[in-house]
Amino acid sequence: MFRILVTALLLAGAPARADDGWRRVDLEDGILVETRDVDGSPIHEVRATTHTGAAPQAILAVLWRHEEHPTFLPHLHHLEVLQDAPDTRLLYEQFSVPILKDRDAVLRTHRTVDATTGVVDVESRSVTDEGPPPSTQFVRVRSTVGHWHLVPGAQGGADVTYTIRTDVGGMVPAWIANRAPHATVPRLVRAILDRATATARP
Repeated sequence: MFRILVTALLLAGAPARADDGWRRVDLEDGILVETRDVDGSPIHEVRATTHTGAAPQAILAVLWRHEEHPTFLPHLHHLEVLQDAPDTRLLYEQFSVPILKDRDAVLRTHRTVDATTGVVDVESRSVTDEGPPPSTQFVRVRSTVGHWHLVPGAQGGADVTYTIRTDVGGMVPAWIANRAPHATVPRLVRAILDRATATARP
């Protein structure tokens, strides 16, 4: 009996791992944070999932008002919309990374809305051949992929999934690069959802 109890406690304290490789690492403010390995890279992919009372379109409205992001998103200091098409934009961002030199990135972001299901997707990916040239003031982030997936909830609101994989650049050990998003990702998600909830109120 003692051995069974010890085994149960060890399993309860171990990070959960799903069949698709995701491992639970945290539950912060109602947001489940998970990570998984990426073939050929020491940098993990991070996933945050939650439910919110805000509808997918309300969240999309906040995600697409890029000019407002520096006023409420943590660590983001500056953002410019370099190119603007109906569903695609080229963005330039400057942001801080805890205990490291400030970073910048050029991102192409695209939105899609399924008119039948109401599902919303917003995807962003770093580009290296457009935007301002690298500056000695920042470390250029050359590899980042992010994806918001917003599904209308059965009882209203939205089921939210945000995934991101970022190599912050510079001489940063992989274990530090992999640990930082455990705190920053849920804060970013919470900031977006709180903004969507507040701005959607009549």
